[in-house]
Amino acid sequence: MAPGDEQHPSKVSDLIMLTTAGGRERTESEYTALLGAAGFVVDRTLVAPVGGYCAIEATLKAG
Repeated sequence: MAPGDEQHPSKVSDLIMLTTAGGRERTESEYTALLGAAGFVVDRTLVAPVGGYCAIEATLKAG
């Protein structure tokens, strides 16, 4: 989800998930912290050219 008050399609998705399923979208930094706590390192974030979606590639920390 894009940070700040700017308009972004993911923010509508966030509201829908919050009101219907109790879930929410997360920012890239929130995912990085969540994955770090689980023992992963974020390698890169890929943003789709349309639709406001992205994928995060992460690997398990060694040792």
